[in-house]
Formats: sequence, C-alpha cells, structure tokens
Amino acid sequence: MPSTLLTDVAVAKIAAAAGSGSAVAITHIALGDGNGANYEPGFEQTALQRELAREPIVKRHLADDHTWRVKAEFGPETPAFYVREMGFFDTDGDLIAVFAGGDLQARQTGAISYLVDHVLNFSRVAEGVVIVDAPDDELFGLAVSTGIALANIQYEQLRQADRLRRMTGSY
Repeated sequence: MPSTLLTDVAVAKIAAAAGSGSAVAITHIALGDGNGANYEPGFEQTALQRELAREPIVKRHLADDHTWRVKAEFGPETPAFYVREMGFFDTDGDLIAVFAGGDLQARQTGAISYLVDHVLNFSRVAEGVVIVDAPDDELFGLAVSTGIALANIQYEQLRQADRLRRMTGSY
C-alpha cells in the first residue's frame, strides 16, 4: 500500500527543531518515476530514485494540529512520465517525506497540468515543529467551515423536529 513516510533526515531535523522555537518548513513537491518501477520507500532516502520535476507548493491548509493538505501544479510543459514517487522537500532542499509504494497506481504527466493534492500527517511530531511554507488555501478553508455550519444547522433542525414529534406525536 502506498504510504508517506518521514525520512531519517526529517527525524533528525525535527529533533533539532523541537523545543527550539524553530520549525522544519516544507516548501516543494517533487515527482519521479522510480527508475521505471514501483518500490517501497525507505527511511534512509535522501532523494527520490529518479526525480524528474519539482514545483513549489502553491496552497496549503492546516486540517488539524498535525495534518497539512498541500497542493502543487505541474504544468503541461512537464516532461511526460509515469509518477511512481513523490517527495516533499524543505527550505534547505532536504527530502522530508516520501510517498511511494509497491502497489501505487502510476499516473502520467505531460501535455496537461498534473495536479497534486496530498495530505501530510505529522501526528507523532510536536505541534508547530513541521510546517508547510506556502499561501493558505482560503477557498478550501471557507468550504470546510461552510460545510460544518450547514451540518450543524441540519443537526439542530433534526433535533428540534424530533422534540416536536415527541411533544405532539407528529411533525
């Protein structure tokens, strides 16, 4: 199963940043073809097996204290290849996390825009130690908050209807 894992470099950087007031800032996403084959990512990786394109993260959304949703766009000028690996790099250019897997379904780049919309979870890392340095995805945040508000309204309407039914025997 494809998975996103933190590299040994990331663990060392996170340990150094913890309690120091600094953070590991992820800024770029890279795509590669895994040298033509799927593979299981390793903690010791310092690079993708064969990186073919890299772009800055264009939008981010903090889903909760430890989970970031990140977006990047690889334009139609990106060389055509099958994506079998994805890397997340910090401001120093170090590989922080890698997404790959033996049963990853490869998708092709080139000719049209290739959009990356990925969720990074750092639940085992102290809050604020790993950040994504990119503009906020305000539209996504608005959509989420609107959805929550509508769900709360519907829940309240159902609760009130149930109370009326219990009081009067009908709606």
